[in-house]
Amino acid sequence: MRKFFGTDGIRGLTNKVPMTAEVAMRVGMAAGAHFLRGGHKHRVVIGKDTRLSGYMLENALVAGFTSVGMDVVQVGPMPTPAVAMLTQSMRADLGVMISASHNPFHDNGIKLFGPDGYKLSDADEMQIEALLEAAPALAEPAHIGRAKRIEDARGRYIHAVKQSLPGSVRLDGLKLVLDCANGAAYNSAPTVFWNWAPT
Repeated sequence: MRKFFGTDGIRGLTNKVPMTAEVAMRVGMAAGAHFLRGGHKHRVVIGKDTRLSGYMLENALVAGFTSVGMDVVQVGPMPTPAVAMLTQSMRADLGVMISASHNPFHDNGIKLFGPDGYKLSDADEMQIEALLEAAPALAEPAHIGRAKRIEDARGRYIHAVKQSLPGSVRLDGLKLVLDCANGAAYNSAPTVFWNWAPT
């Protein structure tokens, strides 16, 4: 029986279990420990949407991942597909999107991606749940992970979106209305469409 993971990651009302900073840190420790495989330097990509609680959850996740020896790449507010794409293209071991999608603003969630950029298997989620209840295996002081924010993540995603359509596709002459509301694409979507229809 699952205690934390639902059909689309872990979701709930912010500052109520499971969407507390404490649980987010434990998720970082458990997921990080689960994906520490092989002798290479391990990396996780973390993105978020624009919810206020994203700052709290992001910092807690960073603390959890780095404490078990995983490096963190923070990409800031990005759409969920961008985090999946960056996880795979940056050869990260794991990707995390902090978002509750269409849920109300006071909710939030943690969605995990494997190194292939796809949602984790049920087996992986169950193993991470088991680790959530166990004492974490913390890294030795010299092997604590580092956190770094990359500034060109938005450009990488925009390039990938533009490459997804043939070069012959243009939007000249169309009037577009783009309503990003408070969504994570507020910054990237206007640039994508401006490049396709610059007038």
